[in-house]
Amino acid sequence: MKPQKFTFKDTTKVDLGTKVIYKYPSLSRSIELNYMVVNGRHPEKENEYIMEHDCQFIIYITKGSGKIYAGDEVFDVKVGDTVYVPTENKFAVEGIGLEYVTTETPAWYPEQAEVVSE
Repeated sequence: MKPQKFTFKDTTKVDLGTKVIYKYPSLSRSIELNYMVVNGRHPEKENEYIMEHDCQFIIYITKGSGKIYAGDEVFDVKVGDTVYVPTENKFAVEGIGLEYVTTETPAWYPEQAEVVSE
């Protein structure tokens, strides 16, 4: 495999309502990068969270402020902050105009994630 460049035009948009994901192409199953825009809470219900069983990820806040729910922690976040979310930890995000980048390893795939209730 050789180095490659991708631009924002190369992303695939995934609209989840309160959260929009811009997925960059990933040439490897071991890592991926995504750009997120949040307006509200995701998942939308207050007692619901996402649980990733195989993927761990790092969030880097690029715009706005909000809250990241990870495991039993609630982090107030702003531009320049990072949050690490290991596998098997519930996750939710909340903010208006909150934008962030995630890097996930291994690359995300739907079968390993589920919505869980508190």
